[in-house]
Amino acid sequence: MNKKRLWACFAIAGLCILSGCSEESVYTLSKDEVKIKVHETEFDPLDYLLKDGEPLDEGDRAKIKTGAKIDTNTVGKTVFTFPEYGLSLHVTIYDDEAPTLSIVGFQVKRGVVFTWNEESLNKLKPQISDNYDNGDLLKKSLHCDSVDTNQLGKQTITCYVEDSAGNKTSKSVEMEVVE
Repeated sequence: MNKKRLWACFAIAGLCILSGCSEESVYTLSKDEVKIKVHETEFDPLDYLLKDGEPLDEGDRAKIKTGAKIDTNTVGKTVFTFPEYGLSLHVTIYDDEAPTLSIVGFQVKRGVVFTWNEESLNKLKPQISDNYDNGDLLKKSLHCDSVDTNQLGKQTITCYVEDSAGNKTSKSVEMEVVE
């Protein structure tokens, strides 16, 4: 390269620097898919957006216009888009927390045919809560082992409940068969 061309390149580069022209930044995602626990309050889609391969600084975060929010109170899949960059973040909101269950045993009569139904399950005084599902609705999914009413005395049985995400909890309870 001759000296005139070299000086021309330096001159153009200098003018570019002085006039503020620069390469356009490239925006990418650190992940295409993320999983978030239901009710997560710390989720921010901007945490996954990168500018030139680096996490966004506060100035960049303030410039990005994102009006959409993700409802982390609903289990399922959703997509958060950054339309100005043509990027989509696929978000799965999941529930991995089992319900809590509290029950109290009671007495049943010997030799009587005993079945678990709504009335007998209510005698257990079930207290069920869950981080996602309604506890009253979960009472309908309460199931218990059978009680042998031919055998006098105390028996330990297991009752369990399962939430809509498939998380199960079981509790042992002492039932007593009496005359």
